[in-house]
Amino acid sequence: MLIAIASGLLAIYGKQSIAHEQARILVLPPSGAAEAIDLNRYLQRLVSDREADTPFDVVQIDETEFAPVYQTPGPGYTDRTIWYRTPVRIVNQPDRMGSSSFIDIGQVYLNDIALSILSEDGRQIIWHERVGDRVQTAGNEVHGLSHVAEWPKLALGNYWLVIGVKTTSAHVLAAELLPDNVLISKSGSESFIKGASLGVLIVAFGLYFTFGLLSGDRSVIWYAVYILSLFLVYFGVTGYAQLIFKPLWPLASDFVTGAGTALALGSCVMMWSYITRLDQTNRWLFRVMAAYSTVAIAGFVTGTSDWYIIYAKLVFGPEIVLLTVLLINLIYRAYREKQNWQNGFLMVALGIPTVAAIAHLMLLIGILPVNGMTTSIFTAGSIIQLVMVAAAMGYRSYGLINRRVDALATSQRANQLASEQRTFITMLSHEFRTPLAIIQRSAEILGLHLQKEPEAVLNRLSTIRSNAGQLSGLVDAFLTKETLDSATFGTTREAVAIDAFLGDLIARRHREVPGQNISLIKCDTAIVEIDRILMERAMLNLIENARKYAPGAAVWISAEREANGYVYIRVVDEGPGIAADDLQNVLNAFYRGKDATKTQGVGLGLHLTNRIIEAHDGSLSVSVGEERGTTILIKLPYDRDKTVLRASENRTRSLTGYPDPPTNGERA
Repeated sequence: MLIAIASGLLAIYGKQSIAHEQARILVLPPSGAAEAIDLNRYLQRLVSDREADTPFDVVQIDETEFAPVYQTPGPGYTDRTIWYRTPVRIVNQPDRMGSSSFIDIGQVYLNDIALSILSEDGRQIIWHERVGDRVQTAGNEVHGLSHVAEWPKLALGNYWLVIGVKTTSAHVLAAELLPDNVLISKSGSESFIKGASLGVLIVAFGLYFTFGLLSGDRSVIWYAVYILSLFLVYFGVTGYAQLIFKPLWPLASDFVTGAGTALALGSCVMMWSYITRLDQTNRWLFRVMAAYSTVAIAGFVTGTSDWYIIYAKLVFGPEIVLLTVLLINLIYRAYREKQNWQNGFLMVALGIPTVAAIAHLMLLIGILPVNGMTTSIFTAGSIIQLVMVAAAMGYRSYGLINRRVDALATSQRANQLASEQRTFITMLSHEFRTPLAIIQRSAEILGLHLQKEPEAVLNRLSTIRSNAGQLSGLVDAFLTKETLDSATFGTTREAVAIDAFLGDLIARRHREVPGQNISLIKCDTAIVEIDRILMERAMLNLIENARKYAPGAAVWISAEREANGYVYIRVVDEGPGIAADDLQNVLNAFYRGKDATKTQGVGLGLHLTNRIIEAHDGSLSVSVGEERGTTILIKLPYDRDKTVLRASENRTRSLTGYPDPPTNGERA
C-alpha cells in the first residue's frame, strides 16, 4: 500500500518538466495518423477567465493563458464551455501513410463536443464536427461505445485543432487519433472486456445480495448495492447506455451514470459504516454517515440536469472527507487490534480501493492532475476489491456453513434432551398422582369420621387437604404444559354445544367450591369442535385465577355468537385487575405479576389456557376495565350448519313445550 501511495505522490508531485516534454505541434501526414496518437499530450486547455464563444476566439488567445492537459488538474464541474487547442502541421510522410483516421473521445458521458480544424491564421474553419451523448446522430451513422469522428484529409500546411466541451459531468478529456485498423481492433477488444466486466458485476451483485439477505448481514447487502452502483456507472461510462438507449432517450446515458454515481457515494459510506461496526461502536458518527448517505443517494434526481454540477460540488468534497475518516478509523482499529488478522485483510481489501476512490473523486473535481495513474486507479482499485472481497466471502460462507452444521447438531441434541426431560416429567407427574390421590381421599375420609374432634385436629386435616390439592394442581399444570409443548401434541375434538358445556361446568364448580360467586349471564347456542377435557382445563384455569387474585369478587361468564363464524366467550371478574406493566407478559410461561407475591402458583394458568385455545384455532386476549377488573376474551370458530340446526331444534322445542333431550353434559 505504501508503495502505491508513494508511486501516486511521485506521479502527482514529480518533476513538472514532464509536462514540458510533450510535443508542441502535432505533425501528421495528409491522410491522418499512421499509428495511435494520444492527443492529451498535445492539447492545451484555456485556464484563464477570458470569454471565448467560438473556435475563432480560441485561436486568437495568447499562449500564456493555456496550460497542458496532461499532468495538470482539470476544471472539475462547471457549466462553462471548456476549450482545448493544439497546432497541427501536415507534412509529406510517404512512409507513414494510412487510409483514414478517426478522433476517438473516450469519456462517453461528455454531453456536447465541438471538433474544429481552422486555418493557420484562425479565420477559416476547414472542418467541423459535433459529437456527444446529447448530440443527435444521423440515422445512417454507425453507433458505437465511444464518440468517434472521422479525421479529414488535409493539404500540406499548418492548422489549429480546437475542441470545445460543454457538459454537466466532470471535465476529464481523453482524446486519441487512431488509424482505422487500430480503431477497429480497439473497438472489438474493448467491447469484449467492457461487456465481460458488466456481466461479472451484475452476477456479483446477485450473489452478494442473495447472500446478504440469507445471512442477515447488512454490510454484505450494502456491498451488493455498491456493486450495483458500479454496474450502473460502468454501464454509462463504457458507452452501452448511450448505444442502447440514446435513440429512445438522449438523456439516458446521463441518467444511468448520474444515478450510479449517487448510489455509489451513498452505498460506499454505508458499507464502510457497517463493516467497521460504527452502528455498534459510535452511534452518533453512524447517524451522520446514514444521513449523508441518504442525501447522496437522493442526488440521482439531478443526473439529467445542470443541477448535477451543484450536486457534485456539494457532495464530492464531503465524500472525500468521510471516506478519509472511515479509512483512518480502520487504520486505528488495525493498530489497536494487531492480533486480529481480519483488520489487516480489510486494510488491503477496502483500504486500497478507498484510496483509489478518493483519488478518482479528486481527479473529477479538479484537484489531482490528469495522467495514466489517476485515470486508471479507480478501475484497478475496484478489481482488487472485487477479487479480495470474493475471497473473503468464500471464507465467510465456509465459516457460516460450519456454524450451521454445528448449530444443527446442537439443536438436535437440545431437542433430544428436551424430549427426555418431557418423558421424565410426565413419568414423575404420573408417579406423584397416585400417592397424592390417596392422601387427599384419606384426609376426606378422616374428616368425615372425626367431625367431633377438637378444632385443632380439624384444622390439621384441612391443611393436609389444602396442601395436597395445591401439589396436585401443580402436578396437573406441569403435566399439561409438557403435553402441550410436545411435538406430538394433538387434540381429540368432538362437536359440543357451548351453552350446555359452560352451564354444566359452572354447575359442577358450584358443587366443588360453594363459596365462589360465579354466574353465566348470557349464552348463545353454538356448536364448536373442541377437545372437551382440554377446554375444561382451560376454563377452570380462568375461573381458578379469578378466585385466587380476586377472592370474594363476582365472576361473570358469557358466550356470544357472531355472524363472522366465531363465538366470543368472556370471563369477567370484579377484582383489582392486572397492572398495565404486566398485561403484555401474563400469557408467558412462569410469569407472575408484581402483585402476585401474596398468592401461591407458578405462573402457568394463563399460559396453558392460551396454548389450548390456540390449539383449537382460536385466540385469547386479556384486558382491564376502566374502573378495574379483568376481562378474558376467548375467540373460537363454530360450525355454522350444526349451529343453525341446533338453534332451530331449540326453537321447535320451545314452541311445542317439549323438554330438551339429555345432552350428557355438553355433547351436541
